[in-house]
Amino acid sequence: MLVKFIVENFRSLRDRIELDISKSTLKGHVGNYFEHQDSRFLTTTIIYGANASGKSGFLRAFQALEYLVLNSADFKLDKVIAPYEPFLLDEDNQNNPVSFEIEFISNDTRYSYFLSYSRKEIETEELNVHNGNYKALLFSREKGKDIKFGDSYRGGKKTIERMTLPNQLFLSKAVENNVEVLLDAYRFFDNKLKVYPILEGLAEEDLKRLYAKRLAEDANSSFSRKFNALICALDTGIAQVSAEEANEEMFRFPANIPEEVKASFLDQYKYDIKTYHKVYKGGKHVGQKAFDVNEESSGTKNLFALGGVIIEALEQGHVLIVDELEKNLHPDITTFLIRLFHRPDINRNNAQLIFATHDITQLSHDTFRRDQVWFVEKDEFGASSMFRCSDIEGVRADTPLDKWYIAGRLGATPVIQDENFLVEMQED
Repeated sequence: MLVKFIVENFRSLRDRIELDISKSTLKGHVGNYFEHQDSRFLTTTIIYGANASGKSGFLRAFQALEYLVLNSADFKLDKVIAPYEPFLLDEDNQNNPVSFEIEFISNDTRYSYFLSYSRKEIETEELNVHNGNYKALLFSREKGKDIKFGDSYRGGKKTIERMTLPNQLFLSKAVENNVEVLLDAYRFFDNKLKVYPILEGLAEEDLKRLYAKRLAEDANSSFSRKFNALICALDTGIAQVSAEEANEEMFRFPANIPEEVKASFLDQYKYDIKTYHKVYKGGKHVGQKAFDVNEESSGTKNLFALGGVIIEALEQGHVLIVDELEKNLHPDITTFLIRLFHRPDINRNNAQLIFATHDITQLSHDTFRRDQVWFVEKDEFGASSMFRCSDIEGVRADTPLDKWYIAGRLGATPVIQDENFLVEMQED
Protein backbone atom coordinates (compact mmCIF):
# COMPACT_ATOMS: atom_id res chain seq x y z
CA MET A 1 0.00 0.00 0.00
CA LEU A 2 1.08 3.55 -0.61
CA VAL A 3 1.85 5.94 2.25
CA LYS A 4 3.45 8.93 0.55
CA PHE A 5 4.84 10.02 -2.82
CA ILE A 6 7.08 13.03 -3.51
CA VAL A 7 8.29 14.32 -6.86
CA GLU A 8 10.52 17.25 -7.84
CA ASN A 9 11.70 18.66 -11.19
CA PHE A 10 9.69 16.26 -13.35
CA ARG A 11 7.80 17.71 -16.33
CA SER A 12 5.84 20.74 -15.03
CA LEU A 13 6.45 19.74 -11.40
CA ARG A 14 9.41 22.07 -10.85
CA ASP A 15 9.16 22.32 -7.08
CA ARG A 16 8.75 19.58 -4.49
CA ILE A 17 5.20 18.18 -4.52
CA GLU A 18 4.06 15.72 -1.86
CA LEU A 19 1.00 13.47 -1.91
CA ASP A 20 0.23 12.09 1.55
CA ILE A 21 -2.23 9.17 1.65
CA SER A 22 -2.47 9.15 5.45
CA LYS A 23 -5.87 9.93 6.95
CA SER A 24 -6.10 13.34 8.57
CA THR A 25 -7.90 14.08 11.84
CA LEU A 26 -11.15 14.76 9.96
CA LYS A 27 -14.10 12.58 10.93
CA GLY A 28 -16.72 10.82 8.80
CA HIS A 29 -16.80 8.43 5.84
CA VAL A 30 -15.32 5.57 7.84
CA GLY A 31 -15.31 3.29 4.79
CA ASN A 32 -12.95 5.65 2.98
CA TYR A 33 -9.91 4.65 5.02
CA PHE A 34 -8.47 1.54 6.61
CA GLU A 35 -6.16 0.81 9.51
CA HIS A 36 -2.81 -0.92 9.21
CA GLN A 37 -0.26 -1.27 12.00
CA ASP A 38 -1.77 1.57 14.06
CA SER A 39 -1.86 3.92 11.05
CA ARG A 40 -4.81 4.91 8.87
CA PHE A 41 -4.63 5.28 5.09
CA LEU A 42 -7.11 6.56 2.54
CA THR A 43 -8.53 4.15 -0.02
CA THR A 44 -9.05 6.72 -2.79
CA THR A 45 -7.48 10.00 -3.86
CA ILE A 46 -9.05 12.25 -6.50
CA ILE A 47 -7.10 14.98 -8.31
CA TYR A 48 -8.65 17.98 -10.09
CA GLY A 49 -7.12 20.68 -12.23
CA ALA A 50 -7.35 22.50 -15.52
CA ASN A 51 -6.02 21.01 -18.75
CA ALA A 52 -2.19 21.06 -18.81
CA SER A 53 -2.11 21.91 -15.09
CA GLY A 54 0.16 18.98 -14.20
CA LYS A 55 -2.31 16.26 -13.16
CA SER A 56 -1.15 13.80 -15.80
CA GLY A 57 2.49 14.72 -15.21
CA PHE A 58 2.14 13.84 -11.55
CA LEU A 59 0.61 10.44 -12.36
CA ARG A 60 3.31 9.83 -14.98
CA ALA A 61 5.88 10.33 -12.24
CA PHE A 62 4.60 7.07 -10.69
CA GLN A 63 5.03 5.40 -14.07
CA ALA A 64 8.57 6.75 -14.46
CA LEU A 65 9.62 5.39 -11.06
CA GLU A 66 7.94 2.04 -11.73
CA TYR A 67 9.70 1.81 -15.10
CA LEU A 68 13.13 2.54 -13.64
CA VAL A 69 12.84 -0.02 -10.85
CA LEU A 70 11.57 -2.77 -13.15
CA ASN A 71 13.80 -2.11 -16.18
CA SER A 72 17.00 -0.29 -15.28
CA ALA A 73 18.96 -3.50 -14.68
CA ASP A 74 18.91 -3.96 -18.47
CA PHE A 75 20.05 -0.44 -19.39
CA LYS A 76 23.16 -0.29 -21.58
CA LEU A 77 26.26 1.72 -20.73
CA ASP A 78 26.07 5.46 -21.43
CA LYS A 79 22.48 5.31 -22.65
CA VAL A 80 20.04 8.07 -21.74
CA ILE A 81 17.67 7.34 -18.86
CA ALA A 82 14.39 7.55 -20.77
CA PRO A 83 12.14 9.08 -18.05
CA TYR A 84 14.53 12.00 -17.54
CA GLU A 85 12.07 14.86 -18.13
CA PRO A 86 13.13 17.89 -16.09
CA PHE A 87 11.25 21.18 -15.93
CA LEU A 88 12.28 23.01 -19.11
CA LEU A 89 10.76 26.45 -18.59
CA ASP A 90 13.42 27.58 -16.12
CA GLU A 91 17.05 27.59 -17.24
CA ASP A 92 18.14 26.88 -13.66
CA ASN A 93 16.27 23.56 -13.70
CA GLN A 94 16.85 22.26 -17.22
CA ASN A 95 19.87 20.16 -16.29
CA ASN A 96 19.03 19.45 -12.67
CA PRO A 97 18.23 15.92 -11.45
CA VAL A 98 14.71 14.55 -11.34
CA SER A 99 13.90 13.19 -7.89
CA PHE A 100 11.29 10.81 -6.51
CA GLU A 101 10.62 9.70 -2.97
CA ILE A 102 8.11 7.03 -2.06
CA GLU A 103 7.01 5.48 1.23
CA PHE A 104 5.10 2.21 0.98
CA ILE A 105 4.21 -1.01 2.76
CA SER A 106 5.01 -4.36 1.19
CA ASN A 107 4.35 -7.67 2.91
CA ASP A 108 3.61 -5.78 6.16
CA THR A 109 7.01 -4.07 6.07
CA ARG A 110 7.27 -0.31 5.64
CA TYR A 111 9.93 1.12 3.32
CA SER A 112 11.06 4.53 2.13
CA TYR A 113 12.93 4.83 -1.16
CA PHE A 114 14.62 7.94 -2.55
CA LEU A 115 15.98 8.35 -6.06
CA SER A 116 17.42 11.24 -8.06
CA TYR A 117 18.87 10.97 -11.56
CA SER A 118 20.20 13.10 -14.39
CA ARG A 119 20.26 12.43 -18.11
CA LYS A 120 22.63 9.46 -18.01
CA GLU A 121 23.41 8.80 -14.36
CA ILE A 122 21.81 7.93 -11.06
CA GLU A 123 22.77 10.76 -8.71
CA THR A 124 21.49 9.35 -5.41
CA GLU A 125 19.58 6.24 -4.35
CA GLU A 126 18.59 5.17 -0.86
CA LEU A 127 16.35 2.49 0.63
CA ASN A 128 15.33 2.34 4.29
CA VAL A 129 13.20 -0.10 6.23
CA HIS A 130 11.00 1.13 9.10
CA ASN A 131 10.77 -0.65 12.42
CA GLY A 132 8.08 1.10 14.44
CA ASN A 133 9.19 4.70 14.88
CA TYR A 134 12.75 3.92 13.79
CA LYS A 135 14.21 3.95 10.28
CA ALA A 136 17.05 1.57 9.43
CA LEU A 137 19.25 1.99 6.38
CA LEU A 138 19.45 -0.82 3.86
CA PHE A 139 21.72 0.97 1.39
CA SER A 140 22.63 4.49 0.35
CA ARG A 141 24.30 5.44 -2.90
CA GLU A 142 25.76 8.74 -4.04
CA LYS A 143 27.35 9.44 -7.40
CA GLY A 144 31.14 9.10 -7.28
CA LYS A 145 31.18 7.40 -3.88
CA ASP A 146 31.10 3.83 -2.61
CA ILE A 147 27.66 2.51 -1.65
CA LYS A 148 27.02 2.61 2.08
CA PHE A 149 25.26 -0.45 3.51
CA GLY A 150 23.30 -0.51 6.75
CA ASP A 151 23.30 -3.22 9.39
CA SER A 152 19.93 -4.44 8.09
CA TYR A 153 21.38 -5.28 4.68
CA ARG A 154 22.22 -8.91 3.97
CA GLY A 155 23.55 -10.13 0.62
CA GLY A 156 26.10 -9.34 -2.07
CA LYS A 157 27.71 -5.92 -1.78
CA LYS A 158 30.90 -5.03 -3.64
CA THR A 159 30.39 -7.52 -6.46
CA ILE A 160 26.90 -6.20 -7.26
CA GLU A 161 28.10 -2.61 -6.78
CA ARG A 162 30.76 -3.16 -9.47
CA MET A 163 28.16 -4.72 -11.78
CA THR A 164 25.80 -1.73 -11.43
CA LEU A 165 26.28 0.76 -14.27
CA PRO A 166 25.97 4.52 -13.60
CA ASN A 167 22.51 4.59 -15.24
CA GLN A 168 21.19 1.50 -13.42
CA LEU A 169 19.48 1.28 -10.03
CA PHE A 170 21.24 -0.75 -7.37
CA LEU A 171 17.84 -1.97 -6.18
CA SER A 172 17.12 -3.44 -9.62
CA LYS A 173 20.57 -4.96 -10.02
CA ALA A 174 20.61 -6.46 -6.53
CA VAL A 175 17.19 -8.08 -7.01
CA GLU A 176 18.39 -9.46 -10.35
CA ASN A 177 21.12 -11.14 -8.29
CA ASN A 178 18.62 -12.43 -5.72
CA VAL A 179 19.47 -10.26 -2.72
CA GLU A 180 16.66 -11.56 -0.54
CA VAL A 181 16.43 -8.61 1.88
CA LEU A 182 15.38 -6.32 -1.02
CA LEU A 183 12.83 -8.62 -2.66
CA ASP A 184 9.75 -7.38 -0.80
CA ALA A 185 10.55 -3.74 -1.62
CA TYR A 186 10.94 -4.67 -5.30
CA ARG A 187 7.71 -6.67 -5.25
CA PHE A 188 5.76 -3.52 -4.46
CA PHE A 189 6.73 -2.06 -7.84
CA ASP A 190 6.38 -5.35 -9.67
CA ASN A 191 3.16 -6.72 -8.17
CA LYS A 192 1.29 -3.98 -6.30
CA LEU A 193 1.81 -0.68 -8.12
CA LYS A 194 -0.32 -0.56 -11.28
CA VAL A 195 -0.08 2.65 -13.29
CA TYR A 196 -2.32 3.44 -16.25
CA PRO A 197 -1.77 7.15 -17.03
CA ILE A 198 -4.27 7.08 -19.90
CA LEU A 199 -6.41 4.06 -20.78
CA GLU A 200 -6.55 4.42 -24.54
CA GLY A 201 -5.09 3.10 -27.76
CA LEU A 202 -2.64 0.22 -27.46
CA ALA A 203 -2.78 0.12 -23.66
CA GLU A 204 -6.54 -0.40 -23.72
CA GLU A 205 -6.27 -3.02 -26.46
CA ASP A 206 -3.56 -4.90 -24.57
CA LEU A 207 -5.76 -5.01 -21.48
CA LYS A 208 -8.76 -6.26 -23.44
CA ARG A 209 -6.62 -9.03 -24.93
CA LEU A 210 -5.34 -9.93 -21.46
CA TYR A 211 -8.86 -10.25 -20.08
CA ALA A 212 -10.02 -12.12 -23.18
CA LYS A 213 -7.35 -14.70 -22.40
CA ARG A 214 -8.43 -14.96 -18.77
CA LEU A 215 -12.10 -15.31 -19.73
CA ALA A 216 -11.32 -18.00 -22.30
CA GLU A 217 -8.99 -20.05 -20.13
CA ASP A 218 -11.51 -20.45 -17.32
CA ALA A 219 -15.05 -19.23 -17.91
CA ASN A 220 -16.05 -20.29 -14.38
CA SER A 221 -13.17 -18.66 -12.51
CA SER A 222 -13.78 -16.06 -9.82
CA PHE A 223 -12.44 -13.35 -12.13
CA SER A 224 -14.70 -14.41 -15.02
CA ARG A 225 -17.78 -14.41 -12.81
CA LYS A 226 -16.97 -11.01 -11.33
CA PHE A 227 -16.11 -9.54 -14.74
CA ASN A 228 -19.42 -10.74 -16.18
CA ALA A 229 -21.37 -9.47 -13.18
CA LEU A 230 -19.76 -6.02 -13.39
CA ILE A 231 -20.25 -5.50 -17.13
CA CYS A 232 -23.83 -6.75 -17.02
CA ALA A 233 -24.70 -4.66 -13.94
CA LEU A 234 -23.84 -1.28 -15.43
CA ASP A 235 -26.76 -0.87 -17.84
CA THR A 236 -24.71 -1.81 -20.89
CA GLY A 237 -27.48 -3.98 -22.35
CA ILE A 238 -25.09 -6.93 -22.23
CA ALA A 239 -26.41 -10.20 -20.85
CA GLN A 240 -23.16 -12.18 -20.98
CA VAL A 241 -19.47 -11.81 -21.79
CA SER A 242 -17.21 -14.56 -23.04
CA ALA A 243 -14.05 -15.04 -25.08
CA GLU A 244 -13.66 -17.27 -28.10
CA GLU A 245 -10.55 -18.56 -29.80
CA ALA A 246 -9.86 -16.77 -33.06
CA ASN A 247 -9.75 -18.78 -36.28
CA GLU A 248 -6.19 -18.79 -37.62
CA GLU A 249 -7.57 -18.67 -41.16
CA MET A 250 -8.77 -15.12 -40.45
CA PHE A 251 -5.17 -13.90 -40.62
CA ARG A 252 -3.14 -13.64 -43.80
CA PHE A 253 0.62 -13.65 -43.35
CA PRO A 254 3.36 -12.94 -45.91
CA ALA A 255 4.92 -16.12 -47.23
CA ASN A 256 8.36 -15.23 -45.85
CA ILE A 257 7.32 -14.32 -42.30
CA PRO A 258 9.38 -16.21 -39.67
CA GLU A 259 7.41 -18.87 -37.82
CA GLU A 260 8.31 -17.44 -34.40
CA VAL A 261 6.90 -14.03 -35.40
CA LYS A 262 3.73 -15.67 -36.69
CA ALA A 263 3.36 -17.73 -33.51
CA SER A 264 3.87 -14.67 -31.31
CA PHE A 265 1.23 -12.71 -33.23
CA LEU A 266 -1.29 -15.55 -33.09
CA ASP A 267 -0.71 -15.96 -29.36
CA GLN A 268 -1.30 -12.24 -28.79
CA TYR A 269 -4.52 -12.19 -30.81
CA LYS A 270 -5.63 -15.71 -29.96
CA TYR A 271 -8.90 -14.75 -28.28
CA ASP A 272 -11.74 -12.41 -29.16
CA ILE A 273 -14.15 -11.02 -26.57
CA LYS A 274 -17.79 -11.60 -27.44
CA THR A 275 -20.75 -9.81 -25.90
CA TYR A 276 -24.24 -11.29 -25.90
CA HIS A 277 -27.44 -9.26 -26.06
CA LYS A 278 -30.95 -10.57 -25.55
CA VAL A 279 -33.09 -11.01 -28.68
CA TYR A 280 -36.86 -10.49 -28.52
CA LYS A 281 -39.79 -11.42 -30.71
CA GLY A 282 -43.24 -10.07 -30.05
CA GLY A 283 -42.00 -8.60 -26.79
CA LYS A 284 -40.74 -12.00 -25.54
CA HIS A 285 -37.17 -13.04 -24.94
CA VAL A 286 -36.30 -15.72 -27.52
CA GLY A 287 -32.52 -15.96 -27.39
CA GLN A 288 -29.20 -14.11 -27.53
CA LYS A 289 -27.09 -12.63 -30.29
CA ALA A 290 -23.29 -12.44 -30.17
CA PHE A 291 -21.36 -9.27 -31.04
CA ASP A 292 -17.66 -8.53 -31.29
CA VAL A 293 -16.62 -6.20 -28.48
CA ASN A 294 -15.47 -3.63 -31.07
CA GLU A 295 -19.12 -3.18 -32.08
CA GLU A 296 -19.94 -1.88 -28.60
CA SER A 297 -19.97 1.80 -27.62
CA SER A 298 -16.77 3.62 -26.61
CA GLY A 299 -17.90 3.64 -22.98
CA THR A 300 -18.59 -0.09 -22.95
CA LYS A 301 -15.22 -0.84 -24.56
CA ASN A 302 -13.53 1.32 -21.96
CA LEU A 303 -15.28 -0.67 -19.24
CA PHE A 304 -13.69 -3.87 -20.52
CA ALA A 305 -10.26 -2.43 -19.77
CA LEU A 306 -11.10 -0.40 -16.66
CA GLY A 307 -13.42 -3.00 -15.14
CA GLY A 308 -10.74 -5.65 -15.37
CA VAL A 309 -8.04 -3.60 -13.66
CA ILE A 310 -10.47 -2.56 -10.90
CA ILE A 311 -11.49 -6.16 -10.19
CA GLU A 312 -7.83 -7.20 -10.07
CA ALA A 313 -6.97 -4.26 -7.81
CA LEU A 314 -9.71 -5.19 -5.35
CA GLU A 315 -8.78 -8.87 -5.43
CA GLN A 316 -5.04 -8.38 -4.99
CA GLY A 317 -4.76 -5.11 -3.05
CA HIS A 318 -3.15 -3.04 -5.79
CA VAL A 319 -2.30 0.65 -5.70
CA LEU A 320 -4.18 1.55 -8.88
CA ILE A 321 -3.30 4.82 -10.61
CA VAL A 322 -5.48 5.96 -13.51
CA ASP A 323 -5.76 9.19 -15.48
CA GLU A 324 -9.19 10.23 -16.76
CA LEU A 325 -11.02 7.50 -14.89
CA GLU A 326 -14.33 8.84 -16.19
CA LYS A 327 -13.38 8.53 -19.89
CA ASN A 328 -16.58 7.80 -21.89
CA LEU A 329 -18.44 6.79 -18.72
CA HIS A 330 -21.65 8.16 -17.23
CA PRO A 331 -20.95 9.90 -13.88
CA ASP A 332 -23.16 7.39 -12.03
CA ILE A 333 -21.03 4.51 -13.34
CA THR A 334 -17.85 6.33 -12.34
CA THR A 335 -19.27 6.88 -8.85
CA PHE A 336 -20.19 3.20 -8.56
CA LEU A 337 -16.66 2.10 -9.50
CA ILE A 338 -15.06 4.53 -7.04
CA ARG A 339 -17.31 3.47 -4.17
CA LEU A 340 -16.23 -0.15 -4.57
CA PHE A 341 -12.96 0.94 -2.92
CA HIS A 342 -14.93 2.52 -0.04
CA ARG A 343 -16.67 -0.73 0.88
CA PRO A 344 -14.71 -2.86 3.38
CA ASP A 345 -16.80 -5.88 2.41
CA ILE A 346 -15.61 -5.51 -1.21
CA ASN A 347 -12.18 -3.95 -0.70
CA ARG A 348 -10.96 -6.60 1.71
CA ASN A 349 -7.30 -6.34 0.66
CA ASN A 350 -6.91 -2.58 1.18
CA ALA A 351 -6.60 -1.63 -2.49
CA GLN A 352 -6.05 2.06 -3.18
CA LEU A 353 -7.23 4.14 -6.14
CA ILE A 354 -5.50 7.38 -7.18
CA PHE A 355 -6.94 9.13 -10.20
CA ALA A 356 -7.25 12.44 -12.01
CA THR A 357 -10.55 13.62 -13.46
CA HIS A 358 -12.53 16.55 -14.85
CA ASP A 359 -15.82 15.06 -13.62
CA ILE A 360 -17.02 17.75 -11.22
CA THR A 361 -20.16 15.77 -10.36
CA GLN A 362 -18.03 13.52 -8.15
CA LEU A 363 -17.65 16.44 -5.74
CA SER A 364 -21.43 16.67 -5.31
CA HIS A 365 -22.10 13.02 -4.47
CA ASP A 366 -20.82 13.08 -0.89
CA THR A 367 -18.40 10.37 -1.94
CA PHE A 368 -15.13 11.83 -0.63
CA ARG A 369 -13.66 13.19 2.54
CA ARG A 370 -11.98 16.59 2.13
CA ASP A 371 -8.54 15.01 2.74
CA GLN A 372 -9.09 12.78 -0.29
CA VAL A 373 -9.51 15.67 -2.73
CA TRP A 374 -6.46 17.39 -4.26
CA PHE A 375 -6.09 20.26 -6.71
CA VAL A 376 -3.31 21.02 -9.19
CA GLU A 377 -2.66 24.40 -10.80
CA LYS A 378 0.10 26.21 -12.67
CA ASP A 379 1.63 29.56 -11.86
CA GLU A 380 2.64 32.27 -14.35
CA PHE A 381 6.01 30.56 -14.84
CA GLY A 382 4.46 27.25 -15.94
CA ALA A 383 5.28 25.41 -12.71
CA SER A 384 2.65 23.20 -11.08
CA SER A 385 1.66 23.11 -7.43
CA MET A 386 -0.65 20.67 -5.68
CA PHE A 387 -2.69 21.19 -2.53
CA ARG A 388 -5.26 19.28 -0.51
CA CYS A 389 -8.86 20.45 -0.17
CA SER A 390 -8.81 20.02 3.61
CA ASP A 391 -5.94 22.53 3.82
CA ILE A 392 -7.92 25.31 2.13
CA GLU A 393 -9.03 27.93 4.61
CA GLY A 394 -12.80 28.22 4.96
CA VAL A 395 -13.66 24.76 3.59
CA ARG A 396 -15.92 22.90 6.03
CA ALA A 397 -17.68 19.56 6.07
CA ASP A 398 -20.86 21.09 4.64
CA THR A 399 -19.13 23.14 1.93
CA PRO A 400 -20.64 22.42 -1.53
CA LEU A 401 -17.31 21.55 -3.15
CA ASP A 402 -18.70 21.23 -6.68
CA LYS A 403 -20.21 24.73 -6.61
CA TRP A 404 -17.14 26.28 -5.01
CA TYR A 405 -14.88 24.60 -7.58
CA ILE A 406 -16.98 25.78 -10.55
CA ALA A 407 -16.97 29.29 -9.10
CA GLY A 408 -13.18 29.22 -8.85
CA ARG A 409 -13.13 29.49 -5.06
CA LEU A 410 -10.94 26.38 -4.70
CA GLY A 411 -8.48 27.31 -7.45
CA ALA A 412 -7.18 24.84 -10.08
CA THR A 413 -9.63 26.03 -12.76
CA PRO A 414 -8.66 27.34 -16.22
CA VAL A 415 -8.25 31.07 -16.77
CA ILE A 416 -9.55 31.68 -20.29
CA GLN A 417 -8.10 34.80 -21.89
CA ASP A 418 -10.19 35.06 -25.01
CA GLU A 419 -9.87 38.73 -25.95
CA ASN A 420 -7.32 38.31 -28.75
CA PHE A 421 -9.12 35.27 -30.14
CA LEU A 422 -12.47 37.06 -30.26
CA VAL A 423 -10.90 40.06 -31.95
CA GLU A 424 -9.27 37.84 -34.59
CA MET A 425 -12.54 35.99 -35.22
CA GLN A 426 -14.31 39.28 -35.83
CA GLU A 427 -11.69 40.78 -38.13
CA ASP A 428 -13.23 39.43 -41.37
